[in-house]
Order: sequence, then C-alpha cells, then structure tokens
Amino acid sequence: MPDSKEGMNRMKNKRKEATLFLLILFLSLFLPGKLLTPKIMNDLDLSSGRNGVLPKVLSEPEDSIDLLIIGDSESYSSIDPRVLKKEYNIRTYAAGQAGATIGESCSMLGKILTRQKPAVILYETNSLFRAQPDPNNPGTVVTNTLEKIFPLLKYHSAWKSPFISKYRKTYMGFRIEKRIRPYKGGNYMAKGKSSKEDARINKNNIQSLKEIKALAEANGAKLIMYSAPSPRNYSYSRHMALTELAAREHIEYIDMNMHDNELKMNWKKDTRDRGDHLNIYGAKKATKFMGRYLSSTDYFSETKTYDLKTYDMKNRSVSEEKRKR
Repeated sequence: MPDSKEGMNRMKNKRKEATLFLLILFLSLFLPGKLLTPKIMNDLDLSSGRNGVLPKVLSEPEDSIDLLIIGDSESYSSIDPRVLKKEYNIRTYAAGQAGATIGESCSMLGKILTRQKPAVILYETNSLFRAQPDPNNPGTVVTNTLEKIFPLLKYHSAWKSPFISKYRKTYMGFRIEKRIRPYKGGNYMAKGKSSKEDARINKNNIQSLKEIKALAEANGAKLIMYSAPSPRNYSYSRHMALTELAAREHIEYIDMNMHDNELKMNWKKDTRDRGDHLNIYGAKKATKFMGRYLSSTDYFSETKTYDLKTYDMKNRSVSEEKRKR
C-alpha cells in the first residue's frame, strides 16, 4: 500500500509539473506577442518598419487622406507625399510594407478603408511577382490560426522597431533616404532582356488584385496600378505582363519605367541601392511625374482648387493652366 500511494503521489506531481510547464510555455508565447502587436507598439511610440505601418496610418485623422499608396518597399520609396501636398495639394499616405505580398496589402487596405475614403488608391505592382501562400491551403490555415492565438509567432521581430526607427526617417510612410549607390547596368527595359517565365503572375496574386479593386470600388475610390522606376525589378517582359493584366481587369496602369525621357532619371544619382529603390532625388522625379498625371484627371475634383501643371499623356507635353476642382 505505501508503495502504491507513493506512486500515485509521484504521478500527481508529474501532472502538476507538466501543467505548470504548459502554462509557462503558453504565457511566454502569448503575453510577449500581445505586447509586440502593432497597436500596442504604436501606443507606446515604439513601432516602426512593416509592423508600424497599419497602426500609424490608422492614427491619422479620419478621412484625411486623398491618395493612398499600397504595395511593398517600392511604393514607400517612390512617391513623396511632401511633394504632392506642396505642389498639387494632394494629401497622401504611403502605406507600403517591406516585402509585402499583395495579399497583405489587400488585408491592410480593408482596415484602412474603415477610417479613410481616398479618391485614388495607387498600387505599386512589384509584389504581383512575389509568391504568397494559398489562403485555402491547410498549412496556411493552421499558420494563420496559430498566429491569431500566439501573436509572437507573427511579430517576433517587432522588438527591433525602436532601434530601427533611430536610423530611418519617414514622412507619411515615405522613406526619406539621401544615400546614393548608382545603377550601372544599362537599358534594363530593352526587349528580350528577360524571359516570360520571369514575368509570370500566379492566380493567387491575380485574385488578390481583384479583391483590391473590389474594395476600392466599394469605397468610391479609383484604383490605379503603377510601376516605380526600378532596374532591379522591372523589364520589358514584366511591362507586357502587367499591361495585359491591367487591360484584362479593366484597371488603369502607369509604368514609369517606360517614360525615361519624361522622368529624366539619372541612375548614377537617383537610387539608394544600385537600382532597386529610389532615393529622395529619384522619388522627387517620380512624384512630379505622378502629380502631373493625377492633376490632369478629375479624380480629386470634389475637394481641390489650385494652380497646377497638367500633363498630357497622349502628346507627352507639359502646359500651364488653372484648373478648378
């Protein structure tokens, strides 16, 4: 009898130890994850980088954004909201995320549109060529479920944000970068420089694009696809693939890589990382190009009255005129 009682006590102790271990494991995954979520990090003024994008744009005054930019790092490196506000009176927020998939941009857009009603949504197209998980795949479903229960799995690197923010300056999401590292590769948009395989867009990404378009239309916004100047990411094959996709989905598309004469890009000075992203000098050129184009339309007609330079895309000429909007 004593032996059996001692055995039972040992079993009870082991169960208690196992329960305590599982409880500690749960709390160690759950509580830090809750602390590192974008909302908490933003409330503590600690968020930056990709985890800080959504809470920061949601903290803007309601209905204060005329032009919303989404996409990956090409988006927040190419359009400078300071230039659009000063020269065209267009209130802009660059809500791109580093390395974002188009599915992530779609998800974030849905949340932003609960507070903002932009007239135009600019989607930078580079992430259309980035693979994203199939949302219906069992593995993806399990991963998403676990990330909801244990946010630490998703935001495990958020602790770096306060340190990163010391070295990166931003304005309304736009990355202010003066560094110059030239691109020396020559004419990257020449026909035959890349393969059609390199320009393939998978069906999951196309479905996400359709969802972005539906969200824009449901909220009274005009969706425009655009490709930022980037020798590292674009080619003639990709231009053709994007042009065909935009036509098929009835979405306006602007490929800045095909307007080198108008932009007057200087790849010795206008890129911060050898042709991947623009620095502020290249972004100023891209922003003015986009500003001229947007101001030549009626997309902001209900809210603005100002002098501007309008850009005739057909004749490719610049003229001065006063437009009432």
